[in-house]
Amino acid sequence: MPFDRIIVGVDGSDYGFEALRQALVLRAPNGALEAITVLDAVATARATLEQPRLLPLLVDEAQRARERAAALLEGYPSCEARVVHGNALETLLGHARRDRATLVAVGTQRHSRTVGMLLGATSTGLLHDAPCPVLLARPRWGELWSPQRILVGVDGSEQSLAALETADEVAARLGSAVTALAATGGKQIEPEEAWGGRVDKWAPGHPVVALLDQSIHADLVILGSRGLHGLSSLGSVSERVAHRAHCSVLVVRSLEPASETADETVSAAHGRDIE
Repeated sequence: MPFDRIIVGVDGSDYGFEALRQALVLRAPNGALEAITVLDAVATARATLEQPRLLPLLVDEAQRARERAAALLEGYPSCEARVVHGNALETLLGHARRDRATLVAVGTQRHSRTVGMLLGATSTGLLHDAPCPVLLARPRWGELWSPQRILVGVDGSEQSLAALETADEVAARLGSAVTALAATGGKQIEPEEAWGGRVDKWAPGHPVVALLDQSIHADLVILGSRGLHGLSSLGSVSERVAHRAHCSVLVVRSLEPASETADETVSAAHGRDIE
């Protein structure tokens, strides 16, 4: 699918700006991109009640993040940076639904899937609820990121084949090499089926272990998602790999269909711009 409408969460950290750089690489020619820095309403209210002098500092920090994002976007048409007041996860989800985004990107560090869930991390929430594919961006320290080596996990499911299709589309545009990996230690798979001919590596272990091991040699891992929630998602290969891979991970989700009430629902969730 073309990544022609992208939402990027820019929190002022190096990881957030790396997400913006990587999203620009994946962005379709002339695609639209919106870099959003969220000034959390609850955290801001709590801080200013305790120490009113913090408010201008928090606002200034958010504005500086926006300005740096705008500088990175200079020269790219249909790309903008803004500061929005609200909750980070709800704001990113709201803008993604409002704009019918085809990709949401955030920066992230490696950590366990359980830690991510317990902390209510924005990245985990996006993997659960985003209406489109999600990029969790990790930097290649000292290098400009380019997805020249793409690793795809396949098991014959509709979701994994969609991930493979996405990998082929990215590779065709960027000249990448795609490696399709299938692990035989997870769900039962049928190598003799047509998709088996696309597999480059058959791994005997569990898919999570195999993908994490091979991610050391990749620039981008692409996986399909069944969209599991709550405790049922603890066993999700895509989530576990997304949180622990050694490189950036793109989790392919089906685009959420637009509804007639979408604009009304989003208006209460995506926050408001700060002038």
